Amino acid sequence: MPTFDYGYWEVSVERSGRVKLPAALLRALPEDERKAFYVTHGFGEHIMLWSSKAYEGQMAYLNSLNRNLTLVKQYRNAFLRNTACLECDAQDRIVIPKPLMEQYDIEKEIVLLLDNGKIEIWNCSKYHDKFDMTPEELEKLNEEIHLGHFQSGKEGADELS
Repeated sequence: MPTFDYGYWEVSVERSGRVKLPAALLRALPEDERKAFYVTHGFGEHIMLWSSKAYEGQMAYLNSLNRNLTLVKQYRNAFLRNTACLECDAQDRIVIPKPLMEQYDIEKEIVLLLDNGKIEIWNCSKYHDKFDMTPEELEKLNEEIHLGHFQSGKEGADELS
């Protein structure tokens, strides 16, 4: 069965932080990456849930950095703080650690956004506040990006991160 590297789901969270991963999300991942995940701080207002392969890539990058540099040490410590390995139970559920739930305001409804083995976990309202746009706004954004007006390092480039 082919896998897809992207997807979007809205799901409910139990009071304990338990989340049932959608079957479609799991099918979108390679078969050997459907039962264990790493959960970390995200890069923005969300939590990151990494497949094992994606997490290994991130850790290879972190391990390539010079730990003697203060900024590298600060980044590593912040990124690794509250990192946990989560295994799905028999019903494909995981439990998001309480400190991450509190810090990222995870409540009853969340958005799961799959992108190349990385799954962003958003508070549903915050996600929609940040990314909902009209068809006209999306068309304009598409045009700006394709015209080369969106480049890393330019003013406004971080508005979507």
